[in-house]
Amino acid sequence: MINSHAFYRQQQSLFEAEFKSLTQKIRWLAWWRLVVFVSLFFPFYFLGLSWATGGLTLSLLVLFSFLIKTSIRLDRRKKKCAVLKQLTEEELLALDHSFLHFKNGAEFLDTNHFFSYDLDLFGDGSLYQFLNRTSTVGGAKKLASWFVNPSKNKKEIEDRQQAVRELSGRREWRLQFLAEGKLFEETEALSREIIGWSETEFELRNPELTKWILRIVSALTLLAAALAITGVSNSYLVVAVFVQWAMAYFYRKRITYFFSFFGRKSQLLSKYMKLLELLEQQDFQSAYLSKLQQNIKSPSAGKTFSQLKKRVGEFEYRQNLLVGFVLNSVLLWDIRCVYELWKWHQLHHRSLEKWIDAIAEVDALISLANFADNHPDFNYPVMNGDDFVFDATELGHPLIRQGKRICNDFGIQGWSKVMIVTGANMAGKSTFLRTVGVNLLLAQSGAPVCAKSMTVTPIDLYTNMRTTDSLLKDESYFFAELKRIKGVLDRLQNGDRIFVILDEMLKGTNSVDKLNGSRELIRKLVQYQSVSLIATHDLKLSEMQKNFPQQVFNKCFEIRIENDELIFDYKLSDGVTQTMNATFLMKKMGII
Repeated sequence: MINSHAFYRQQQSLFEAEFKSLTQKIRWLAWWRLVVFVSLFFPFYFLGLSWATGGLTLSLLVLFSFLIKTSIRLDRRKKKCAVLKQLTEEELLALDHSFLHFKNGAEFLDTNHFFSYDLDLFGDGSLYQFLNRTSTVGGAKKLASWFVNPSKNKKEIEDRQQAVRELSGRREWRLQFLAEGKLFEETEALSREIIGWSETEFELRNPELTKWILRIVSALTLLAAALAITGVSNSYLVVAVFVQWAMAYFYRKRITYFFSFFGRKSQLLSKYMKLLELLEQQDFQSAYLSKLQQNIKSPSAGKTFSQLKKRVGEFEYRQNLLVGFVLNSVLLWDIRCVYELWKWHQLHHRSLEKWIDAIAEVDALISLANFADNHPDFNYPVMNGDDFVFDATELGHPLIRQGKRICNDFGIQGWSKVMIVTGANMAGKSTFLRTVGVNLLLAQSGAPVCAKSMTVTPIDLYTNMRTTDSLLKDESYFFAELKRIKGVLDRLQNGDRIFVILDEMLKGTNSVDKLNGSRELIRKLVQYQSVSLIATHDLKLSEMQKNFPQQVFNKCFEIRIENDELIFDYKLSDGVTQTMNATFLMKKMGII
């Protein structure tokens, strides 16, 4: 398979050529429609009223209708082609590490979350923005939920890995799915409303009576129309039309109620229908995708959604005053649409949420698959189900460009372990902590990780790296930090197993108090089934290794000063750092 750059460049050229071709065809069709429309009047002018005139006019009307339908079909293809072209252009930018044009998931940002704010999961330049390619509201939420609430089920993660592997090899199908999803940009409110249909019970009084009224009144109206056309009498038609409008008035509240639920949603339903059809038509091999597909095949969700889309589209005819007037005068149109939608809803509404969730699931998986495809040097981690292990070689942060990324080996085995990381300012401690946390989340989402190899036990994650104070809650920085630490200790006391990542504990107090408090916190952490990674500038804290030689161990990021310049290698090594740089930097900058 060709590499991602070559594939997207090739596809971009194809879509550009197709877009130009379709633009030309649509322009010619517009001229032909004009010619045919003008020609509709010629038979009457040259031949007068005759059977030949009627036949020729009817033929021109059929041709005009065909040209309109062809134009609509080509226009949709052109719009989809424009979306596909944009997708390939965006992906080429992403492959050059430019990804700020993707949605950043800022709506999911929560500064009180146990780790998402510290690890830059959402917002500009975030992990979510780096990966996100979702084309549905549900897919965007699903992807975010996999990050903020990562799975701890080994089998679920492994099954998701297989699904991501399979989809990563289906580039063209992924593009088609995303293009169909992006042809109509849904809103949060609209998506939530349609999902709400599955929980709503629609009432229709006397549905059996309504069914027979529709049949009998419509048949009598058509009969009355035939009598009027043949010249027998117009009175019957007038009475029939009056009855139709009287019925519409009687059902007006029910019609308004149904239209408030179903009206003006045909475009979104068409989008879901297309996505479901794409899912049904694929021959998936992985168990995860096959199960999702089975959920939408019995009965066929694509065909069932097609019926709903058709019914809603027909209901929307009432927005055209002329068409609505004619249809409601002859066929009890609005009442008929209400009855058909009620009948559809009775049969299928409980499956709606399951179908839309399947779309969201695949939409989110496509983002992970795209990430995997764009980074063939990343690898799928081995999920461990026994005692805790985090063992990685050449572990790096996925958001750092490959040419600048410095990778490290990292390993912790067993519970009740604490790794203390020391190092000078800017030596790489905080980046390393985020590297470990981000790759752990990638692993538990089912995605490949930025490492040559990695074995990990699925586990809850907690971080304290970027605590903020709150004027609104009248909370100091220090109190906010204590609340977060108290929260994780409460969970550990309740038996939860947690990977704890702390960057410079108790920053809001004096150095002696900070050291004593930090020591006591480590004493607490080694009592529970937790694993802790702690970065600190306080070298005395590293002495805890003497108190707990089998549980606490030291690592560091060292720096060198050569020719009056700081040299950072960002490599993790054993022991405690011997070099600090604050005074050196202050002198270098002329501060002191």
